[in-house]
Amino acid sequence: MDAAEHLFGMTSVDAVSLRSVARAAGVAPAALTHYFPDKTALVEAVLERRAEPLGSEVRERLTALVEADEDPRVVDLVEAVVRPFVAILDADPVAGLAWMKLFTALGLAEDPLWLRDVGRTPSIADLYAQVLQRALPGVRGDELYRRVGIAMYSMLSALAGVDLAGYGHPISADGVDPRFVDQLVVFTSAGLAAGRTEA
Repeated sequence: MDAAEHLFGMTSVDAVSLRSVARAAGVAPAALTHYFPDKTALVEAVLERRAEPLGSEVRERLTALVEADEDPRVVDLVEAVVRPFVAILDADPVAGLAWMKLFTALGLAEDPLWLRDVGRTPSIADLYAQVLQRALPGVRGDELYRRVGIAMYSMLSALAGVDLAGYGHPISADGVDPRFVDQLVVFTSAGLAAGRTEA
């Protein structure tokens, strides 16, 4: 799974064969296919091992904001989503980044495995939209869901690109530079709140 995570994340799912995963893991191809009969099963296992606990934490954080007595701020919403992803990168910068790249690539491609995970009940996108409605009461309908999509994908893409020069390489053996994360939160929050209208 570690070898597959690295190969899928640092190249692409389409560019990686089961044979190349077996070679990188130092096992026979038959040993790999004994546990993972096809590439889809392997991708699903790699995705799930981090997505399951991450999704649970994001859902808990968003649910707490939905159920809060006071209306949440936009920054609270962004923090609720970004912090669990940053924790993955901080805990294991190399493997966490490979997984982040895989997760983001599958999301941008609307891969069924990604959609199934994110769409679990309660849906992260629906919870995010509920919190955003409370934080920005003047934003409704299609505009609300457009903002949710833009914010989520932009934030995930930025986190998946923390090793790139354009972002200033804000990842090291210690994890993600907290100043980068703070600015990502500021940028995403401001984008969500820009041009809002009061109800």
